[in-house]
Amino acid sequence: MPKNIPSLKPKELIRLLEANGCKFLREGKGDHKLYFRFYEGKKRVVPIDMGAGELSPPYVLRIFRQFGFSDEEIESLLK
Repeated sequence: MPKNIPSLKPKELIRLLEANGCKFLREGKGDHKLYFRFYEGKKRVVPIDMGAGELSPPYVLRIFRQFGFSDEEIESLLK
């Protein structure tokens, strides 16, 4: 499990995700935006809460996991 995952602002998280193959899909309900990534032949769609001031480390880790990033990929993303 990756260590030292920081809390991130939604725009910072999106910048990291887009730099690593995730793309904007559409606006969701409320303050959410839906992003997707193809992983192992499947399209993974994940909502991201844009209304939050900062996203907690467990939330950030959950987003990475839902997109299918491995521990090594997550650590390299956050460096």
